[in-house]
Amino acid sequence: MSGKLTVIVGPMYSGKTTELLSFLEIYKLGRKKTLLFKPALDVRYGVDVVRTHSGLEAQAVSVECSKDMLPHLREKVDAVFIDEVQFFDKDLVRIVRKLLDENVNVFCAGLDMTFKQNPFETTMLLLALADEVIKKKAVCHLCGEHNATLSYKISDGDAEIDVGGKEKYIAVCRDCYNSLVVKGLGTSFSGSNEGD
Repeated sequence: MSGKLTVIVGPMYSGKTTELLSFLEIYKLGRKKTLLFKPALDVRYGVDVVRTHSGLEAQAVSVECSKDMLPHLREKVDAVFIDEVQFFDKDLVRIVRKLLDENVNVFCAGLDMTFKQNPFETTMLLLALADEVIKKKAVCHLCGEHNATLSYKISDGDAEIDVGGKEKYIAVCRDCYNSLVVKGLGTSFSGSNEGD
């Protein structure tokens, strides 16, 4: 029997990593063998740890690129968990397919779109392969409704790959996003966003 791929996507602060770690906890409670990977690029909370914005955390294997996962996958595992998949190269899809064929369940979490509303290629390919997609929403930083599906960059810089948290990004609904774009707000916008 083949494994199942679950992909968790949404904007910043929507609880993607929280959901990923909840699935991980279920497998650990069931005494299953698991591995949690994260991209080495993301050092916001440390090198070998995945942490949510609200402080929930788990030990992880930090890797530079997808193929660096392979040495860790030589031993049989029941499930593999991968955070921030948008930062991985598209070879991740090949590795995930191999795991699924080996009856390993895979759980991936990450942004589906950049702050410019462009799809992240690796996330897009994983979504196409997924058995289950969980699309998360966040509370809109501006209107306060639980309908934010977009991330908006409030700091300087046009780079779509730019690791950061509340100092760089807010979650917004489409209406508020469009309003910010029309107003041309970027670094002049100030505020705080709590939560995951």
